Amino acid sequence: MFSDPQQIEDTVSLILRVISKPFWQKLEFWITIVIAVTGVIFSILAFAEARKAKRAATEAGRTVKIQTITIELTEVSQKLDKLRPNIPFNEARDMLTEISRRLRRIISPFQADPDLKCHIDTLREVLTGAKESLNSVRPTDPANEETPYTVYYAIESDFASINDCVADLLGLFEKKTINIGDDNVAPKG
Repeated sequence: MFSDPQQIEDTVSLILRVISKPFWQKLEFWITIVIAVTGVIFSILAFAEARKAKRAATEAGRTVKIQTITIELTEVSQKLDKLRPNIPFNEARDMLTEISRRLRRIISPFQADPDLKCHIDTLREVLTGAKESLNSVRPTDPANEETPYTVYYAIESDFASINDCVADLLGLFEKKTINIGDDNVAPKG
């Protein structure tokens, strides 16, 4: 490869000149450092933005879920408002079963929420009371239907109490949509 001693000497001399100069005094080193530091800074900024985007997406998802719950609670409340005075036992039973199922499904994810726990416990008690009231007027002979308005009078106050509990929960869930994202804001006053 190197046959000429002068060529070997020139190559060694070049290598010594290159390595004798400290690397930090070379322009290429500083260009590489600037590019690397810039890359790290942009990576950190991108990570911070991604975390903000994730937090915003989570809050938006929570808002949509709570809005869906308020819509469902409103539908239940409207159904409760349609209790007819001449409702037969089987329709009242079906209505109570549907309302109870929907409400329990809606509230079950929030049963440990300290802001909602008391209201959820009250709603569960009222649902149980309505079932007991309805069972107290269960006809013994389906062919011989109960006296007019018996079922209505037995469950009307329970249904009104359920509707009151639903209204309370509606207000609390609406408050949650208002407060979303305000956790880091200092209170005024």
